Amino acid sequence: MTHPLTRTLFSLGLTALATCLPAAHAAPDSACPADAEQRLYDMETAIRQGTQKDPVAIVTMAEWAIETCPDRPDAQAIAATLMSAAVRTTNDLDVLDRYMTVMLTAIRQSDYAWNTKQDPSVLKQADGSEASYFGYSTATGVLTGTALPYLTAMAGSGRIHPAISGEPLGICPYADHSDSRLESEVSLWDKSIKGKNGDPIFTWAENRLTALHAACPTHRHDLDFYLARLYGQEVETLTHWNHNYMEAMNYGSGGYYWSNAFAGDPIFSEEKMQVKKAELDAKARPLAEKAKPYLAAFFYTQPGEDRTFDTKLDAAKVWRDAVEKLDAAPE
Repeated sequence: MTHPLTRTLFSLGLTALATCLPAAHAAPDSACPADAEQRLYDMETAIRQGTQKDPVAIVTMAEWAIETCPDRPDAQAIAATLMSAAVRTTNDLDVLDRYMTVMLTAIRQSDYAWNTKQDPSVLKQADGSEASYFGYSTATGVLTGTALPYLTAMAGSGRIHPAISGEPLGICPYADHSDSRLESEVSLWDKSIKGKNGDPIFTWAENRLTALHAACPTHRHDLDFYLARLYGQEVETLTHWNHNYMEAMNYGSGGYYWSNAFAGDPIFSEEKMQVKKAELDAKARPLAEKAKPYLAAFFYTQPGEDRTFDTKLDAAKVWRDAVEKLDAAPE
């Protein structure tokens, strides 16, 4: 099964979009109007209904919201949704690169503007009824369902967007007051890169998390953990061997064999196991060196700090033990 982050860009298809910007949107206001969310949502509705197909009009509307209503989280969420429609109208990597920047800006601004005390917008639906709009979860869905898959697909086609290139981000895309969306992003990276050290997607995840670590001081403790996991779980998997027994399996080893997730077929000779172990240990050592500073930072405890209920400690101890065991092994 192909993972969302590794699916091909052009398999995402083209969304049926519309023809022209509705008259109400022809001359956007210079200041954010009270009905901005409804205007944007009307555009989204028109896209879904197939009565709006012009990507220029769609992007213009999204950019207007980003510039005019940066502190309105639901407006930013709908702008991000509009951009998720726009990216499906082109295979041009130059255009996609710009569209992705617009989309990521809307997602970032929705995160900065959102707060838990804010009531959801109440928006008129196509049938005339009204419904609450939950923009935070919507924008998070655009990030994990469109932005990250497109970023990696574009990179696979030769265009690496600055968001995953390792370039400094300039500003943290996640507000200080919440780590929920950051966790959603990192969870998707984690599901996509396990066991893929050496693959391009591992490098893009490494680039992204390293850039976030530098740009997001408030979230640095969490990012210490995420980067320790990125490297540490690879070290643990590369160096973890099982010595198994199967009564029906006898190849001169008495039914015993060795297995490792990266070793391929079972190994029945201890000599061959040691050769493979040395090979995998050599692959693990550079990752262990990268993991060490993040593990040290994550385990550092301020005087008087109580981490009794820090559920991440147990997982991090597994990676730390794997790194320490590798350090003690002969090269």
